[in-house]
Formats: sequence, C-alpha cells, structure tokens
Amino acid sequence: MTAGTRPRGRLAWAVAAALCGLASPGAPAAVGPRKVEPTPPVYRYVIEDGWLTMRDGVRLSVTYVKPVPRSPGETFPVLFDLYPYRKDEYPYDYPLYFARRGFIMATVDIRGTGSSQGAVPPREYSEEELDDAVEIIGQLARLPESNGRVGMWGKSWGGFNSIQVAMRRPPALKAILAVMATDDLFHDDVHHMDGAFHLDQFMPEMDHDNTLPHTPDYTLDRDYLKNRFEHEPWFLTYAKHQRDGEFWRKNSLRWQYDRIQVPCYLIGGLLDGYRDSIPRMLENMKVPIRAVIGPYKHDWPNEGVPGPDYEWRHEAVRFWDYWLKDRDTGILDDPPITLFMREGHAPDANLKVTPGRFIGSAWPIPGTTLKKLYPSADHSLQERPGAPAVASLRYVPSYGVATGLWWGEPTGDMRPDDAGALVFDGPVIREASMIAGMPRVRLRVSADARLAHWAVRLEDIQPDGSVSLVTGVLLNGSQRLSRLDPEPLVPGRTYDIELDMHFTTWTFKPGHRIRLAVSNSLFPMIWPTPYTMTTRLDLGVEATRVEIPVIPDAKYARPAFLPPEPDQRREDAYYVEDVAWPAGLYEWKKDLWSSKTSVEWKGHGEFVNRGRRFHTWERNYYETNDTRPAESRFSGEAGRRIELEGRTLEIRSTLDVRSDESSFYVTIVRTLVENGEQVRRREWEETVPRDFN
Repeated sequence: MTAGTRPRGRLAWAVAAALCGLASPGAPAAVGPRKVEPTPPVYRYVIEDGWLTMRDGVRLSVTYVKPVPRSPGETFPVLFDLYPYRKDEYPYDYPLYFARRGFIMATVDIRGTGSSQGAVPPREYSEEELDDAVEIIGQLARLPESNGRVGMWGKSWGGFNSIQVAMRRPPALKAILAVMATDDLFHDDVHHMDGAFHLDQFMPEMDHDNTLPHTPDYTLDRDYLKNRFEHEPWFLTYAKHQRDGEFWRKNSLRWQYDRIQVPCYLIGGLLDGYRDSIPRMLENMKVPIRAVIGPYKHDWPNEGVPGPDYEWRHEAVRFWDYWLKDRDTGILDDPPITLFMREGHAPDANLKVTPGRFIGSAWPIPGTTLKKLYPSADHSLQERPGAPAVASLRYVPSYGVATGLWWGEPTGDMRPDDAGALVFDGPVIREASMIAGMPRVRLRVSADARLAHWAVRLEDIQPDGSVSLVTGVLLNGSQRLSRLDPEPLVPGRTYDIELDMHFTTWTFKPGHRIRLAVSNSLFPMIWPTPYTMTTRLDLGVEATRVEIPVIPDAKYARPAFLPPEPDQRREDAYYVEDVAWPAGLYEWKKDLWSSKTSVEWKGHGEFVNRGRRFHTWERNYYETNDTRPAESRFSGEAGRRIELEGRTLEIRSTLDVRSDESSFYVTIVRTLVENGEQVRRREWEETVPRDFN
C-alpha cells in the first residue's frame, strides 16, 4: 500500500527544519564542504517496457526509465529493483528522480507475479527469486547503454532481497540501498515476530495478490489457474516453520555478515519493525556503510509518518554517484549513522511530526553508558537492588491492544496495557538524559505453565500521568536458551532470561519518570499462549534489571538534509481513495459476560491505471478469551474487483485461523468471479501443530 504525498509549504518546512535540525534549502552543509556535488537533474528520459529471459526460458517483465545521453557514447549505471507488487497495475510513480540524474532504472516483476511469466515461487525471497536477480544483474550490466555497474535497491521487500542478493556476490553488483529491511528473517519479519506466532494484514493480502491474473490481459486460462490461482498459500508454509532454523537462516545475513562485500546505504524508521538490523550491520560488517534512522514508520523518508521528512533521494544520489560513477561526493566524510533523536513527547496515536532533531555520529555512539535500574517490591525503579521479594501476575491474554500490531506505528496512552502488567516507576527526573540503542532487560522469572511469553516495555510517564511508549520486546519463553532448540518451561522452576528491546532513541526530560512494564500478553500482535497461568518475577536481585544506553549531551554533526521535492505524478495512474493501515475502521471490543476481546480493522481503496479501474478491500478480525486463551481466532479477507472494457473480474481470498491447546486450524478459500459468474473456487483446510506458540 502506498502512502500519499502530503502537501508542504516552503515556509512551513523551514520552520519544521529549524526545530528538527535539518538544513533549510540553500543552507551550507553542517558536516563540512562536499568535494563534488551530486549529478544534477539535467537528463531527459524515455520509458520502455521489455523482457528478460531467464536460464529456464521464463520471461520476466521489466520497465526501464532511461536517461537520454547528452553526448555520443555516454553510458550510465543501472539501478535495479525487484518486487511481486504488480508494477503495471498499482499506480506507482516511475523513478524519474534518479533517471533525470543519469541512472538507468529497471523495475522487474518477480516470476509468477504481475506481467512476468512463470509460476508463483514457493515463498518470499525464494531461491528462484534470488537466482533470477543474479541473472538479471548480469544482463543489465551488458545493456548497450550501461557502464557495466549495477546497484540494487528497494523498500521492505526490495530492501530484503537487495541484502540477500548481495550475499550471492554477482560480479556487476557494486552497491545496495536497503530501506526498511532486516538481516533476521525469523525474529524480525512479520511471520514470527520476536520469535512468536504473528498475523496481520500482510498475510491474507499477499497470498491474495499472488492469485491475481497476468497483466495486462487478465487471461483466465489453464496456465493461470495452475501457476497462480491454485498455488500453495504461503501462509501454510510459514505456519509450518514456527521455529528458527535452516529455512529462515540460509538467506539471513545476521549469522554470515562477511558474505556481503559491497557498500551499503541503509534507511530505517524508529517506528518500523525492521530497524534493529541497522546497528547490527554497522557493528559487524567490514564494508563501507552509511545509515539513517528517522522518526517515521514503514514509509519512504520523503513522505514518512510521522515526520519530519527529508529528501532521501538526494543522499542516495550522492551514494550512487560515488560507487557507480566515481564522483567523490563526500559521502564517506559523513558520519556512519544519522539518527533522529526524539524528545520525550506525549502519547499520540495520530502523531504527524515528532519533536526532536537529527544527529550524526559514529556507531556505537562514543561515550555511551549503561544506566542500570532495578524493579523493587514497592513498584519503584531504583539504582540499586531493593529488598528481595516476588511479584505475581495473573495471565490475561487480551492485554496489549494499545501497543499495536507490531513494534511500530505511533501509539497512544499506554495505561490500558499497563493495567495488565507489573509496572515499576522511577523517581521524577531532575536532569534530561538522551538514550540511543537497544535497552537490555534481565528478568528472573517462573511460571506455573509449560509455555509463557514475557513482553517488556520501556515507557515515559508524562507530568500529566499519561504514558508514552519508548520501546519494547517480547520473548517466547521456550526460546530462553536457544532459538534453534526451544524447550518447554518446567512449572515452578526459576529462569534467568535476557532480552534486548528494539532499537530506540528518546529524551527523558525533567519532570518525567521512567516506567518498566512486564506482562505475559501482547494481543493482537502475538498469538496468545494457550494456558491459564500465573507468572512470578523475582525482585531485589541483580538478575532483574533494565540497562538503558545513555548517550553524552555533546555537540553532534548536523546532517545537511534537504526538504522533500514534489514527485512528478503520472496522469494515467492514480489513487481515487486509499484507506490503508492505520487509517480505516479500527474497533476494539471487550465482552465482560463472555470474557472475549476482539479487535477488527477494515480498509479499502480504489485506483485507476491506464483506463482500468480497481477496487480493493480488506478486513482483519482478532479474538481471544481471557478464561480460555487457547480458544483464539483470526479471520482475514482480501479482495479485488477489476473493471476492464467489457469484463469485470472479482477475486476474493479468506484466511481463518483458530486454535486450541495443541493445534492451529487453518482454512483458506479463494474465489474467482467473472461478470458475476463464479469461475473457480479453491479451499485448503489444514491442521498445523502448535510448536511452542
């Protein structure tokens, strides 16, 4: 789903820039003079559609945006991105920014998707997809207009596969740019978030998109039915891989950082679920890396929510110019990482602009110290362990709604979630302290059930008593010793667990207080564990504490970021309406009579592309039972109506998951309707054993 560009006045941006530490237009660079300015937008361009033939004869659809040479024999680097998101259907804007600055842009539909031939691959980032990418890079390097150097780039899926393709070291690939991506496919991606069973709108939507016919003809022939409509749902594959292992690690960079040997530009968001990979890659890789972590969620930084935004493409051109054109733009003189340092702002689920400023630094930030705080029996946070004690918590599976569907999106007041947690509050802060990094939590715990999760949040209590989320994490208790070899808990036995919260920045201001919240539920982000239980937390011991990374109050480099430039919008493809997450209808209900809690979200959209009109809709419903947590449920639906000349197609997909103590019961139904008549229906019903979830 694509976020729309918000209108921005130049004066308004200048005010926001002054408040957030950005360079206003025309201001000198704060990090020193640049050696060579990046390529200016001086090139005209042409847009071409074509084909790339793979080793097995399958043809992949490619759209080029090519700069027109300004001198005889002039050649250009190629920037390549690869997605399953149907480039000829969704109203994406062509990457004109880069083409006008002298880069050939090549966007390819993954085999079996969009207008490419072949069958839908068996999973995301499949061997077929990655092998194709290596072959594509070789072909792009041999284009007559190419200078032989290729960069791979993209956001989310495109960032994931850029990292994984770089691990395969195709000779012509000289650099990558990954936006909102991760190095850890099991723990950080959306299928088993924090190592526990997770469901959100991506699951029904992605499997549904894989069923859509080949563009632009939408032919409903035998080849389509076999290769797309009838393909095995990806959700079933991921549901059967509930523990870490070779399936997830083969193409995860985290345990094999030396496999990438090209420079990387990394962009993340403080409200994005994939941000942890950036500090890990900086700490463990030996290649040149430049990174930015801004205040936004899963968005491009020039249109991110919440802002402030900046023109990231200008910085990307500096990077690409240096590595693909031999233009010394001074990119390596920049600090390795630029962070948005958040102020301690009030909770606001509709936050538009985050108070704070961008700072540049080495990583880890020199002078960082760990502030240790110990939960105590009086529910305070102290600088030293208090008297030994034990705190008990009854497991209520429906708590967690305020935290959201993943560790991202702006959040409101956390007090509703804290009501179902053990909370420990520090004293009123006298002097401001800035934190940047992954706070570490150590807990000595026990449970009277064989499986329990521990969810931990670091929060900021405002002077008015409202509570802001700073960061958090969940640990699947079966993985306390090893993600590869999970083990059940022994009821009543005490365990020391250790977990790193997700990356954050924050400023705890005078008059505020630090809160640590510990619970066993994170609904609907994480599927509830099945047993009623009580957990216990040992207090007044070294084994129960939080360590907060405090950075010095020093003078940091200020990046010379420029304001976002308006995009050149297409006239033949545009959104009529786009009510996507987190907009749309979001409803939370708690029935005290039945002990059931439910969360429902609905979204819809309408867009036009080259005379074709598309209507989309999606619904996601979550339900759990406080007295019988094993009886939880998810129901998702995704659909699309395609209006063509003389034809109307409607494709619907539903995903229903319910559970008991031992299993997940999955039902997936696909329906294909043409001109009001059902053409095909396919149903899968499977029982998947719960594997420590």
